[in-house]
Amino acid sequence: MSRRMRQPFVILALASAACTGEVAVLAQLEPEEGGEATPLASLEVRALPYDRDVIFDSLQSSAPSPEPITPDSLVQLQAEIAAAQTEWSTATERWNAARDSLRAIRTRLDQLNRTSAEYRLLFTDFGDQEQRERAANRQMEGAFARYTGLQSRYNSAAQEYSIQYSTWADAAFAAVDETVNRRLEALGREEVWDTTDANGVVRLTLKRGEWWIHARYDLPFEELYWNVPVNVAADGATVELNRVAATKRARYGG
Repeated sequence: MSRRMRQPFVILALASAACTGEVAVLAQLEPEEGGEATPLASLEVRALPYDRDVIFDSLQSSAPSPEPITPDSLVQLQAEIAAAQTEWSTATERWNAARDSLRAIRTRLDQLNRTSAEYRLLFTDFGDQEQRERAANRQMEGAFARYTGLQSRYNSAAQEYSIQYSTWADAAFAAVDETVNRRLEALGREEVWDTTDANGVVRLTLKRGEWWIHARYDLPFEELYWNVPVNVAADGATVELNRVAATKRARYGG
């Protein structure tokens, strides 16, 4: 192909590039109690040319029945499970410490002459420490039994509510795909998606204008939900997905 024939294609490519911008998305999860943030790798990030919250709110408002109310018992069980897990973790640490002390005394005893005064004193300490280790083990096992029992009760109740909610959502949002497709057709755009790298970063090339950066990340009992508006210009934009930018949504089962 001659240079003269290639020129229109070069102009077209430059014009297309001039109508786009790059959005750099950084996804990371900072600890609730402070500390270094952890990158969220392999997180699916979607760039939507529409506000999905507006669409879902509209469909929910016209749903044939109201959204099922979350039972107070589920919320209470979540709090009890969190407390039981902390109790189990603390009891496990105590047992580990007691076991390590017992091993240290045993090691020292093996190095001593059994007829020595130090051996007799240390042997008495060994017996006392053995009792403490056994008591710590019983506490740990009791805490674990409480934790697993609460988990079992919660899973059963959460599954029942999850089925109820899914049945409602299937009816309430039955038209969501059709609604989104009509919106995309009217805008003349498509959704763009990719996953973050090991550093929690993903770069999306988008047409200039309004977009919403959408992602989800599951935590125990809740979901971090992002639907962040961004205006894409020629010089691009940066969006941070973290706890501050997220909406916390309760999740039950699954």
